[in-house]
Amino acid sequence: MQSGRLSRKAPLAWHVLPLAAQPKHRARGVASHDAGCSTGWVGFVKIHIWGLTNPHMGMPYVIMSDLGQRTADFCKRHFGGLKPACAAAGLKYSTLHSQITNGREIPFSSIERLCHAAGVSLEAFRSNRAEIGVIAPAPSATLHRRAAAAYSQALRDVQNEMLRMGGDIMVDDVLNWLHRNDGRLEDFDAIRERVDLFYPVQSDDNLMRPAKVGHQSLAAQYFRIEHTQDYAHRIGQLSRRIIDATLASHIEVQRRQQYQIADIDFSATVDGIEIKEKYRRVMAPVEAPDGQKLTLVFAKLI
Repeated sequence: MQSGRLSRKAPLAWHVLPLAAQPKHRARGVASHDAGCSTGWVGFVKIHIWGLTNPHMGMPYVIMSDLGQRTADFCKRHFGGLKPACAAAGLKYSTLHSQITNGREIPFSSIERLCHAAGVSLEAFRSNRAEIGVIAPAPSATLHRRAAAAYSQALRDVQNEMLRMGGDIMVDDVLNWLHRNDGRLEDFDAIRERVDLFYPVQSDDNLMRPAKVGHQSLAAQYFRIEHTQDYAHRIGQLSRRIIDATLASHIEVQRRQQYQIADIDFSATVDGIEIKEKYRRVMAPVEAPDGQKLTLVFAKLI
């Protein structure tokens, strides 16, 4: 642990582009249309959606030149393989395996069930990358663990993508901001939604009291906290040991008026989902423009 003194965020359906007359040579981004069938390209992937123009043709099917490989990759990434994916989604392994290996049609409903079991939206499947947003899995310990693992991977994927695009906030960015502004909440926009702010701990507090939870902070993303009112319900489910240790860190930061950096091994169960993670946390004393003393917390998975 290090310390230092201050100087004083519609799930995507399968889209077919606007229909057009059939050209002799179809180009990417152009869709063709005939009785009961639409053909189009999404990105570089050709798709057919049967029954689009005829509601009596039953559930739509998605036929994609690389759908089998995409499905296999999705199952491996989120479940470790096709068999555990089928078990989690309630699909018949032999059927899906045959559809993939023989290039047969894969029902759209099967893709939906795989995404639901993994706890991600159809956009994550389409884009071949994980995303934030967990869909509550079926009430079984195995599915809960898989959903939690998928969610952890989703957070890391988003974090890595933001870093690649130059939009992520690093520990050094927070420390530089603290020193540049002498711990005052000024010029705060760059990190405002990535950090949480807490009132100083009082002697009778049995839980941290948030003044503001950043929409993109790790706590907000991981525990699905949208408002400060959600905080007590979610965080209150943690063990007394975790809560007391966190309260002690808050007290120490305010007492010493120093920022603190710590790597935290975290293991807990929230809303029935087991979470095991490791993250780096920056905790620092700050002051609001009205003079209110607060504790800033920034956390990042490691």
